[in-house]
Amino acid sequence: MYQNDADITCIDSASTGKLMGIGDRNGSISLVAVGKPTPRWKHTGASAIVTIQVSDVGDYLVALDSDDTLSFFSQTPHLMDGKIEALWEYDLPDGEIGGIYSSGEAPALVYVLATSRGNIRIFSKRGEMLWEYPTGCDDVLAALSADGSRIVAGDSHGNVLLFKIGSATPLWSFSVGSKVVSIAISSDSRYIVVGGATEGGEGHLYLISLEDGNVIYHRQVDHPVRTVHISFDGGTVVADEQDGTAVLLIREEDTVREDTSHTIKCVEMIKFSTFGSYLAATSPDGEIYLHYLPRPAPLWRFRVHDGALSLAMTRRGEYILVSALDKVYLLSNTRISEMIPGSRIGWAIVFFSGIGMALSSPIIIRGKERFFQIERSDLFAILLGFLFGALIGILLIKDVSKAVLICGVGSSIGSIIGWRGKNITSLITGSYLGCFGSGAAGYLLGFLIWFSGDERNIIQLTLLHLFNGLKTGALFGPLGAIVGTFSLGLIFPKFVTTRR
Repeated sequence: MYQNDADITCIDSASTGKLMGIGDRNGSISLVAVGKPTPRWKHTGASAIVTIQVSDVGDYLVALDSDDTLSFFSQTPHLMDGKIEALWEYDLPDGEIGGIYSSGEAPALVYVLATSRGNIRIFSKRGEMLWEYPTGCDDVLAALSADGSRIVAGDSHGNVLLFKIGSATPLWSFSVGSKVVSIAISSDSRYIVVGGATEGGEGHLYLISLEDGNVIYHRQVDHPVRTVHISFDGGTVVADEQDGTAVLLIREEDTVREDTSHTIKCVEMIKFSTFGSYLAATSPDGEIYLHYLPRPAPLWRFRVHDGALSLAMTRRGEYILVSALDKVYLLSNTRISEMIPGSRIGWAIVFFSGIGMALSSPIIIRGKERFFQIERSDLFAILLGFLFGALIGILLIKDVSKAVLICGVGSSIGSIIGWRGKNITSLITGSYLGCFGSGAAGYLLGFLIWFSGDERNIIQLTLLHLFNGLKTGALFGPLGAIVGTFSLGLIFPKFVTTRR
């Protein structure tokens, strides 16, 4: 979690998920490395930030404030009189940001797309307006392709236009017959999806071929479409209606069908992973759901008690950013195979050596019969290890259930093993058994969370908490073993004397 100085109004993330841009009500713009408590740099402005966008590689950032000032920043801070300042600014009345593209090379080829009072404008990284196209309408929306080569725009008269990045002359134009209220372009630059609205309050969805402007699919919906999203190859279209209902369309060769396996309602905001199959949706009461489209039920849900204000997702769906008041939460969708660092060989050695130590522990700790015999001093060892692990766990992870089950159990097992042997062998054995004990406790926690009503798949949920338990136990197992081996005799010396 990242703590900001003021309430956050907008966020965006680079495609890697390692950098995020934050705008707040006080007019501050921050570039933050995910996982770091302080921003890389922070610019302080005069009015609230309305929109912020970060380039895919994270090297440039563009923001628009409530005074209609468009500001452009580099990842490397630009200092003037000791303060962070924009590389350039531009007055953009009634404007919107359509996109930012950077090639990521040196020198980078950078384009900023913006609209203002019916005009489409393209800016360079030096702030030069490369060209402008007046649509003659009061309002226009525009989107930039992922490779920065195409611009698609839609205006309030229902016209859809396609441009090359280097020319203000449309390649083609087409009228959809209703006001364009949302528009998006597929990452492979082959398809356009348009959301329209009529004066009667109805909505329209269009899937259009980018090559020639022909309509592939048209559908009328009950309400105007707030936002539209499209996958990298145009195979999936997501539309968000004003009543909070999400519509999913699947394109299969020459046909388009509605995906009725997903029923997504009461939607406040939607983000879609264009290079993946993940959809994140927020509800008005602060619930965030992550959907994997091949599955009918959400993978997981996360609740923000203050209500979600803004949402961002990386292109492949690995990370989801959620802002609530002055906080940003990073939600990870990392694959299970990537959760444990290190090589397969290294972890295989650790695993099998741990199994060997666990199997030999009854012999090492003075006989099998004595290993299973519980004495009064053993209870103190278990209790001390449990309290030590649980309290340290609460301080570190600030989650009581995880601290009690995962940290406390691993530490108590390590403590009793270390206490019984009081030698280097039992210290190592206690560390391993404590680690595996935390893993088993994590597995149990996964079951308990599922039984409490969590909508994630139970296999994924238990395996996730099993691996998290093993990772946590790698710390708390050794800590408990150290407590049992070295500290218990100092705290309860009479029990040491009695046992001896």
